[in-house]
Amino acid sequence: MKNILGILGEIVEKRLVRIEEAKKNRSFEEVRTSAEKARQPLSLQRAIGASSGVSLIAEMKRASPSAGSFDPDLDPASRATLYCDAGATAISVLTEQDYFSGSIDDLVAVSEVARRSRVPVLRKDFIVDPYQVYEARAAGADCILLIIAILEPENYADLFTISTSMGMDVLVEVFDKSELDAAMQTDPRIIGVNNRNLKTLKTSLAVFEGLATNIPPDRIRVAESGMKTAADVERMGHAGAHAVLVGESLMKAGGDLRELAAAMAAVEIG
Repeated sequence: MKNILGILGEIVEKRLVRIEEAKKNRSFEEVRTSAEKARQPLSLQRAIGASSGVSLIAEMKRASPSAGSFDPDLDPASRATLYCDAGATAISVLTEQDYFSGSIDDLVAVSEVARRSRVPVLRKDFIVDPYQVYEARAAGADCILLIIAILEPENYADLFTISTSMGMDVLVEVFDKSELDAAMQTDPRIIGVNNRNLKTLKTSLAVFEGLATNIPPDRIRVAESGMKTAADVERMGHAGAHAVLVGESLMKAGGDLRELAAAMAAVEIG
């Protein structure tokens, strides 16, 4: 495992502890068997490719280190229904417990709703162990996030291979050119650029704009974090994004949630 400093390192260390706790409650073999018996996953790549505009990956999370608690009483099924009705191409579910207040139960609830609308579901977490990949598949996730900043090359390749062997798409997240170069070892089809520096938690849309041109043109490019308005989504689209992953602004939208989600999902790039 990489030597990771700051809040990101703290999150990963805690995640490793949680994984070992989970294995005691439900064995690796049991989780893998459940994953192998799960229904066929939906394709995030195909869903984004079928969109005529900038696809919205709408995220559900209860809290974050940068913004604190959003809605601890959030109903995952209701939120998933709203996102589907608003036109989201996919739904991202934060499942990390200690810093984002998420859970596998949230993933299960969202997956059950989204499946009825044929909307792929992404497990967003700090995935460092094969157990988490099988756990995601068993819970109904169609795809997972792999963060280059926290993975050694061999670990990354192993997790990627396990995911794709089960038919799951992988969104590979990078922040700079060196991470992009590291990501390309598995020849990923979907590459996300996180506008948030995971070490400082600061965001800038210029991160995607500066890195997008380095991503091979035949890959799906996803802009992650920092989009607050439909205009921001349009800006990312003009910079080359096929999709945007939006969480915090949707979680903070309150009564304007449906309108904001629909506006973001409706962005077209001429």
